[in-house]
Amino acid sequence: MDEKGTIWYNIKKTEVGEIFVEIRKIPTSGHVSNCWILFDETSREAAVIDPSADAEEIMRVLAEDSLTLTQIWLTHGHFDHIFAADTLRDKTGAPLMIHRKDAHMLTDAYANASALFFGEGETYREADGQLKGGDALRLGENTVFVRHTPGHTAGSVTLVADTFLFTGDTLFENSIGRSDLPSGDAQVLTDSLRRIVKMPGDYTVCSGHGEITTLEKERTNNPFLKNLFSDSKETTE
Repeated sequence: MDEKGTIWYNIKKTEVGEIFVEIRKIPTSGHVSNCWILFDETSREAAVIDPSADAEEIMRVLAEDSLTLTQIWLTHGHFDHIFAADTLRDKTGAPLMIHRKDAHMLTDAYANASALFFGEGETYREADGQLKGGDALRLGENTVFVRHTPGHTAGSVTLVADTFLFTGDTLFENSIGRSDLPSGDAQVLTDSLRRIVKMPGDYTVCSGHGEITTLEKERTNNPFLKNLFSDSKETTE
């Protein structure tokens, strides 16, 4: 941990290189959201997941470790996860990707929920590309997989980087995401959680809010994940 509270995790050394995760929790307009940076050790290419932090702080971290931001990935389109989206794109030229079912949220203050909390709300430029379930995203010599996990929003995704899950607002430590905002659906969220719970093995869970946890801890302790081991269908939308 550095003097500003940044925590670094070495996910796993592989034959083709390493991915590192930097975890930085930033309070934004009263909402504590997590902003994540992944980078490939060899190429120094970096991706930001959910640019909720101040853009200058993200740029500081990138420069500090000689990283080049090449991609911005959104787990979903709510305002508290995209504050720095346009500024980062302006500063770096990195394309922003979001699931097609959440793409409209960038330009619609009601859909991204900012208008519900702040009146006039905030809008952002359209995405540069779209994610879908089953995508394999390249980051240097590494691959990050996209799983469509709707319910919190229609286009929520979970990003799988080796043994780390970036779940956005679908799964938290001892809790789950809400489903009462635009495009949310409680039954669909339950099915997405069931598919996450049934993933084989253990993962470190890095969510959009709160602390890091593990999938095994959530299987055991999360009161919202009881009885979620029946059949569910993977979506590649």
